[in-house]
Amino acid sequence: MVLREFLRSPLPAAAKGAIFVGAGDSFSAAMAGFYVSNGTCIAVDPYTLVGAPEIASGVDVFFISVSGRTASNLAAARKVRGLARRATAITSDEGSELAGLVDRVVRLPMEYVPRMPGLLSYSLSLLAVLRIAAGEEKCDFSGAYRTARRDEGKVAWGEVSTYFIGNSLAHAAAMYAAAKTYEFLGARAHPQLLEEFSHLELFSLGQSDVVNIYSAFDPFGASSRLSRALSRRGYKSNIVPKRGNSKIEELFHLVFVSQLSVLRRAGELRLSKPSFLAGDERLSVSDSMIY
Repeated sequence: MVLREFLRSPLPAAAKGAIFVGAGDSFSAAMAGFYVSNGTCIAVDPYTLVGAPEIASGVDVFFISVSGRTASNLAAARKVRGLARRATAITSDEGSELAGLVDRVVRLPMEYVPRMPGLLSYSLSLLAVLRIAAGEEKCDFSGAYRTARRDEGKVAWGEVSTYFIGNSLAHAAAMYAAAKTYEFLGARAHPQLLEEFSHLELFSLGQSDVVNIYSAFDPFGASSRLSRALSRRGYKSNIVPKRGNSKIEELFHLVFVSQLSVLRRAGELRLSKPSFLAGDERLSVSDSMIY
């Protein structure tokens, strides 16, 4: 498995204060770097650096971009040249424009294919960030996948909206699950932190919506309390349990659950291709903004 091989590859270590930069799926991976480092690294959207490049002064910056072509990352990389201590691209293309703007490249062991939904690319990007941010070097990927196969049926979709809720690293997985729901199913999905959901989205929750709660990384048991409170009042709520023997394994269990459950739902809907490839004007708008 490519993930197991990449787990053993030498990677640089992030110094305290390092910044992970990403957009879309890559922003989820960047947030995982923030959480797994216990806040010693930070995560930002590329345009945050474009608007305030001084944030990068004297620190390491890691740009997460599978293609190495996204305009916002390129703009941010140009802005921090001469300010950052060192800039690194985490990308599959060592010959990309982004790779030419940074000091070093961490190559993801895959071939970039345009317009492919981020399954392997996200998993590799995430693994790179986890290792760079926290030196994580152990994970039973096969075990995480097996437990995900058992648990993916615990995820469901609402008629109007679907929520993915999680704390800490589970929030990064929730962001990713929502992203795959948008891309594959073309359905409304909302990721949120456990605490914030009860302050915000809860007040727009409908009886036909579904709340999927990722219960890992929840030391205070808020996951089960929220699920019980929702169910008692007639709302649809599902718990995806904590599985794994380490942080990285627990996170990859949730990532695999997210991937498998979305693929299962796409099969149920008899979708022949991901929704974002449907050929309507939304994809052209996305391309015009991203590239």
